[in-house]
Amino acid sequence: MKSLLTFFVAVGFSLPFAAAYEVSGAKPIEKLDEEVAKVKASKKLICIVYTGSDESCPNCAEAAEAGVKAVRGVAECVVIKEVQLKDAAITGKLTPAVNKVLSSQSRMAWVSFSVFDPDMNTLIATIGRMELQKDKKAVKEFTEKIKAAKAELK
Repeated sequence: MKSLLTFFVAVGFSLPFAAAYEVSGAKPIEKLDEEVAKVKASKKLICIVYTGSDESCPNCAEAAEAGVKAVRGVAECVVIKEVQLKDAAITGKLTPAVNKVLSSQSRMAWVSFSVFDPDMNTLIATIGRMELQKDKKAVKEFTEKIKAAKAELK
């Protein structure tokens, strides 16, 4: 009986510790300068992916997959995590347009994709977890908007 109880306790405590989700193909914010140089050379846009502090949120993981598909071929992505917004060394390197968008992000279980021009001075489009997960029309509009902006770079 003791081993059966140990099994249930072990299973119960292991469930909340789900693996952190990844944003496929995205680089960490520390690689921003390299990614900006890359987008300027390749005539693409830059996408700042914000992730909240709940790195095991299945809804965020699903939304992140949809976001990656939406920006594929149009933008290079870098990820900034909620905790990094408190780091002046990181936020000090961002443009006012990027900092403005990041200052209004939800906390905890959240992910958003914000696409900027290569100089990161102009926000082209942004989309958050709820729309990425449940609003196909919003995702389509987001994708069309960023594709049109990329076409203007040529």
